[in-house]
Amino acid sequence: MSWNGRIKEERKNLSFFKIFQSADLSSECMRALPYNFMQNLSKEDFSYKMVIRAERGSSWEVDISKNPRFYYMEKSGWNQFVSDNALGDNEFITFTQKGSMSFNVNIYGKNGKEIVAPRKPPTTTPLSGVKKEEGERSYKDVKKEEETCESMEGVELEEATKKKKKSKKVLSYVEVGESSRGSRKKKAEKLKTLKKKKKIKTVKKGVPEFEITIRKSYLKFMLLPRVFEEEHIPGESMEYTIHHSEMRCSWNVLCLVRENRTVFSSGWSRLAREFPLKVGDRCTFKLIKPTEFVLITKKSRKETTVIG
Repeated sequence: MSWNGRIKEERKNLSFFKIFQSADLSSECMRALPYNFMQNLSKEDFSYKMVIRAERGSSWEVDISKNPRFYYMEKSGWNQFVSDNALGDNEFITFTQKGSMSFNVNIYGKNGKEIVAPRKPPTTTPLSGVKKEEGERSYKDVKKEEETCESMEGVELEEATKKKKKSKKVLSYVEVGESSRGSRKKKAEKLKTLKKKKKIKTVKKGVPEFEITIRKSYLKFMLLPRVFEEEHIPGESMEYTIHHSEMRCSWNVLCLVRENRTVFSSGWSRLAREFPLKVGDRCTFKLIKPTEFVLITKKSRKETTVIG
């Protein structure tokens, strides 16, 4: 079919396009379905299973999910589509609906010519510009860090239980004649004092923020303080934009919400490298918008040099 003929036919159908630059092709923003497209898609046509078909007959099944802002394609099917077509060199791709959630794709190279035959996937450059081995190591580090946190929490819980048992023994020596009303009052006052000690301020001058000192593992991923996460982070994974304190540049970072902890994962190691962050740096994260942080750093003393 000629170009003009295809354009006339596809005008009848809903469609959208994407430009595959050499950035992180697996990011949630890259996998997002355009808002205007979803607004025009009928409820009857929508489903959480999407099929992508190429001109040569190949097809890929992709699951659809939704965060508070938009619908997006899940990584597994999407990454397979990107990998099989060796994308990431400024290709222009159109997605045209062919009934329900079935889409025809047409891939055009940066020279404007349509790519019909599949290209050989690159052997050295992986999907997101990060080596597979490095990604696996980062994931293992996250798991190790989470296990460490869980074990530490277990120790703290055990210590708290021991203290509680000791306090019960002490209370057993309290005079029997003390009224139950007085003991309840003392207990309430003690609980109030403990709550005050435990409370940590996460808002300063009306802006939510938290501070953290960079450790070695935090150069690959970063655990968010539990108090801040419970008060200011939604209960599901989403992408945040983190700005340099001098607004010189910004980075998109995935905030991964898990059952036990919340971490900055995909995109964070790039930020740490380009900012740059070093072990011992004291960092302040200010949540200036619902999905935007400003990162302010105080460099570690090891990096401070005195010129005589």
